[in-house]
Amino acid sequence: MSGPQTVVVTGASGGIGRATAIEFGRRGDRVALLARGEAGLLGAASEVRDAGGTALPIATDMADADAVFAAAKRV
Repeated sequence: MSGPQTVVVTGASGGIGRATAIEFGRRGDRVALLARGEAGLLGAASEVRDAGGTALPIATDMADADAVFAAAKRV
């Protein structure tokens, strides 16, 4: 793939989701970070930016279909 991609990472506030988001940031990608915890999201977004990516943190409960559709529209 050439050029930055737009990717969506769920569970992005910690663990594997956060690590995955940061890796996409290292590639220079645009990363939408979805998770429930706003504090963790903001920290992960900062790490994505520090790694070279563009971050869009969106507090989202993946069990709430309306919230998921709203997040998709933002992305």
